[in-house]
Amino acid sequence: MPDSILMQMLTVIWEEITNMWWFFLLSIVLVGVIKGYKLDLRIRDSINRAGSWGIVVAVGVGMVSPLCACGILPVVITLAMVQTPLAPLMALLVTSPVMGPDALILTWRGLGMDWAILKVVGAAVLGLSAGLVTQALINQGFLAGNLVRLKPKYNPDGTMAPAKEIGAQAGIHIKTMTIVPRASRLRFIFDRTLDAGLFVGKFLLLAIVLEAIIVTLVPVSWITALVGQKSFLSLFLAAVIGLPLPTSQIPIIPIMAGLLQRGIDPGAALTLFLAGPVTSLPAIIALAGMFKQRVLVVFLSVSLSVSILLGWLYQLSG
Repeated sequence: MPDSILMQMLTVIWEEITNMWWFFLLSIVLVGVIKGYKLDLRIRDSINRAGSWGIVVAVGVGMVSPLCACGILPVVITLAMVQTPLAPLMALLVTSPVMGPDALILTWRGLGMDWAILKVVGAAVLGLSAGLVTQALINQGFLAGNLVRLKPKYNPDGTMAPAKEIGAQAGIHIKTMTIVPRASRLRFIFDRTLDAGLFVGKFLLLAIVLEAIIVTLVPVSWITALVGQKSFLSLFLAAVIGLPLPTSQIPIIPIMAGLLQRGIDPGAALTLFLAGPVTSLPAIIALAGMFKQRVLVVFLSVSLSVSILLGWLYQLSG
């Protein structure tokens, strides 16, 4: 690689790091506080008490919980084992990967206020759509009955086993974090902040490198040919491209910055911004093991179609 190209890439990486480091630090401290005071768990537990408002509550939980598509799976397994209705579960599964307070802060810094607002609105619309469509399909009988493949597992003392063990007996690998109790809440918050920094930081750095590659090496003509036109094809390709990419809610930010700089259509960018984090391949594989096939079909159909619809509306508004 010529020195000039390498220097261009290093310049992009350095500028992005210096642009985002303070907001990255703020976002992981926020995650530590949420975990330290168990705010996400308290709101999560309210889903089972919400009754007919369960879908709305689940969307709210997903928007305040700093969990990606893979990170939300242990929560969903726990809720499924206590027979939480499927519609709120689906709303949570779709909302949480797109939205989180840490991701919102970094989006505001990395892409601007407009994209931060689009993230909030898009996550809410996606979650509500997933929940309401699921409920409608339950009422029609398509998703009626018990669709959970997993079987509960209990500890010797009669308590529910961790989600990791429940998934393991069904052949599903679930990433979980070992939490060490601390006498000091401040120390516990520090531990969770450090955990979030290490976990998110490595993926964010990878995404910044990808941004540098896109900006430096990918010709504008390629972007224009694939997703640069104001057309439905650009929206569809953006949704498909998001499937294999490591585009969880935080790494997608620098990737989006690079694509916008190279001329991606804004509507296609919004489609990728929403669909990419939801359609994580590891999460899809795990969902296929957790639920019967028709649940996964509905999950993907709603996530992709609503993301494309919102991208199309954004195209028209531009």
